[in-house]
Amino acid sequence: MTLFSPATFVIAFGLFLAVAWFLRRPMSGRVRRMAPGEFVQITGGLIHYQWHGPKDGPVLVKVHGLTTPSFVWRDQLADLTGAGYRVLTFDHFGRGYSDRPYASHTMAFYVREIDELLEKLDVPAGYNLLGYSMGGAIAAHYAALRRDRIKRLILLAPAGLSGAEPNWITRWPVIGDVAMFLFGGWTLRRGSRRAGRVEGVDNDMIEKQCRETRFAGFGAAVLSSLRHVIYIDQTEVHRRLQDRGLPVLAMFGTKDDVIPVSCAMRLREINRSAQVIEIEGAGHSLVTTHAKKVNRAVLAFLSDREQVPPPLKRRPSSEA
Repeated sequence: MTLFSPATFVIAFGLFLAVAWFLRRPMSGRVRRMAPGEFVQITGGLIHYQWHGPKDGPVLVKVHGLTTPSFVWRDQLADLTGAGYRVLTFDHFGRGYSDRPYASHTMAFYVREIDELLEKLDVPAGYNLLGYSMGGAIAAHYAALRRDRIKRLILLAPAGLSGAEPNWITRWPVIGDVAMFLFGGWTLRRGSRRAGRVEGVDNDMIEKQCRETRFAGFGAAVLSSLRHVIYIDQTEVHRRLQDRGLPVLAMFGTKDDVIPVSCAMRLREINRSAQVIEIEGAGHSLVTTHAKKVNRAVLAFLSDREQVPPPLKRRPSSEA
């Protein structure tokens, strides 16, 4: 057997995969002891969630995106809870402190996740729903299915409107999986740091995002979501939202290179009743870099028909 024989290559590659596997951190009980919230069991495993704000406030359920879990809402919570809203945040399966089930992350998967979470937490109908990026696509799809439960829908840089084509890693089975397993974490960390510097995201948020990539199951969840959710065209979803009369607010950054601002015009064409706002100078991280502008628009939209308790006199803390 020569040094570079096929058998040697297969053995070396297998060892490389094994080392890469063992370098992934499991989402263990030890890690979860640092979690700021609570856990609930639904189909597929444990979901990490947090309630924020006054118990008697109108409920706002927030759905995060592809790679950044519920800590992405850091710069929104004080303004929203201070205005009297009861905010529910949670980590999707495969992200944050939630479990990492082996499953196809389809729209049906995410609908069931939200359905079961809200049922377990006894969240009554009449809540507001907010989604960001991939979470915007999920929230729009969910709202079209569950219109009778939702008062208002807020979409921040929602996926599903750009008409983008899937890249090679999503199109090629096995090869794409291996590539994500070996290089996905490094690629995502590099991209997060580069985009964060360009957009002005603070280092704490960037490094939290980068740490996510080192946990087992994260890459698989991201790849599955890319294959089954991100590139789904949502034209018909938004038409149904208009037909069913759901009030919709959508915001887009003018410098977003993930969800381009052209999607704002696309949404205006599809849902003429939607309120569409373009935030000048904002990139895809608008919930962090332009949080105050986003929060003001969200609160104005919600308070248009909402009765909320008097604002709290001091900054409320999250409930753990």
